[in-house]
Amino acid sequence: MTQTKLHQIEMVWQPLELTTAHPFGISYGTSDKSHNVLIELRFKDFVGLGEASPASYHSETPETVNAVLTVLSKAGVLGDDPFAIAEVTRRMDKVVAGNASAKAGIEMALHDLAGQIANQPTYKMLGLSGLAQPITDFTIGIASLEMIEVKTEQAIGAGYKVLKVKQGTDFDREIIKRVRKVAKDIPLRVDANGGWTPKQAVEMSKFLAENNVQFIEQPLPKFAHVDDFRFVKERSPIPIFADESICKAIDVARLAGAIDGVVVKLAKTGGLLEALRVIHTARAHSLQVMFGCMIESSIGVTAAVHLSSLCDYLDLDGALLLASDPYEGAEYKDGYLRLNDRPGLGVRKRN
Repeated sequence: MTQTKLHQIEMVWQPLELTTAHPFGISYGTSDKSHNVLIELRFKDFVGLGEASPASYHSETPETVNAVLTVLSKAGVLGDDPFAIAEVTRRMDKVVAGNASAKAGIEMALHDLAGQIANQPTYKMLGLSGLAQPITDFTIGIASLEMIEVKTEQAIGAGYKVLKVKQGTDFDREIIKRVRKVAKDIPLRVDANGGWTPKQAVEMSKFLAENNVQFIEQPLPKFAHVDDFRFVKERSPIPIFADESICKAIDVARLAGAIDGVVVKLAKTGGLLEALRVIHTARAHSLQVMFGCMIESSIGVTAAVHLSSLCDYLDLDGALLLASDPYEGAEYKDGYLRLNDRPGLGVRKRN
């Protein structure tokens, strides 16, 4: 009897260096570079693409991603079935704890691979066809007050419909005033990236409400106590969302009752499957949901867009902030990120 040799999924990876159109500032610091990692999963004649977007404030770096990918590759966690995505994530968690962005890069590449083999887009593979999608915002990073005005003018001129403004400085109120000077009526959201104390957050919430800001994202540090979030939520006239404090579904359950919404990111959840669990857990606790991203190419952003119809708000502008995006996928049109109907994630290298 002749035995059929099984095809193993092979993984290769390399640095993916991205440059933003302008220096991008948040409360943790300012940079014009994002040091990501491109992941390719190869199976027969198919190649699935994924992107790891490590952040130091989530205890990941390009070096840790490289180390984790090496360990997972040697451990043979990928196997020979591109559709066994949940099983592969279980194997990865058994071999290495944490390191969500590295695992997210592998998992999104598996979804890309499976979709290509089945000749169906990922959102259809997940049963999400036919749902409406919210508009994505565009982020105004921390900069000088003069540059804040310039960036806002450019964003309005480019046709962006909603702006998210980074906070966590000694001049936060003046930043909002400068943005509102240029964009008097456009919807605004604010992200403090953990830059405030509870008392500061309450005072800022009142000022932001007066300036018609929709909600505040991560006003408190990542490991702030649930009672501190509750203190702010009970005194804020506008909703409070948690971002860095929410990585897995269990974090939603822990903070439920102390926040109004959660921010989901693939680089925090470790992939689309856990992102779905975070979203459903949030819904079970009557919380609003925003899907966000890191500074990423269209690989990572497009993977997130496949789940965007399950959310109330989108902050998927990572690729829009780049000076040059090396990949093409979901296309920005009049406020929306439109998916193509190519199989899998629908991303490919830009010509």
